[in-house]
Amino acid sequence: MIQQGIGYQESRQRRIKETGLLSSQIEAKGNEEFILYFGRAHIKDCSTGVIARGELKVGRGKFVTALQRGRNQPGVDFRIYAKIVVSCNEDTHIAERVVKDNFKDRNVIGSEGQRELYNIKDDELADFVYRVEEIINDYTSVKIKRVDFY
Repeated sequence: MIQQGIGYQESRQRRIKETGLLSSQIEAKGNEEFILYFGRAHIKDCSTGVIARGELKVGRGKFVTALQRGRNQPGVDFRIYAKIVVSCNEDTHIAERVVKDNFKDRNVIGSEGQRELYNIKDDELADFVYRVEEIINDYTSVKIKRVDFY
């Protein structure tokens, strides 16, 4: 089954609904949601209309809407498939390091030198995210608030 994930507009609406904040407030200091995210770039071929998807990107951030908006600028639909929510910015760095250190064999260097890409297929995604969660829980002091899948 091909994963669809969640796009920018839906992320934005969910964040507004879950926090009760105004749209203009969801990316304001004090309203951060510290995350390790798992997503792919979706793009429609301009000649054929066929949707193509990139390697899995695993990254960290504090405003999912801001990172999606930035990645969408050239016409890409960057979709989040899962996220691990943690307590603070430092924890996002630790969680990202867990992936980098433990999944070197799955790391793919992008054509422009991108280093946060992983060769994880859709049918491996849930197990991969749960394994990352397990390693974080077992080997770091990071407290995971929740894990979300889309």
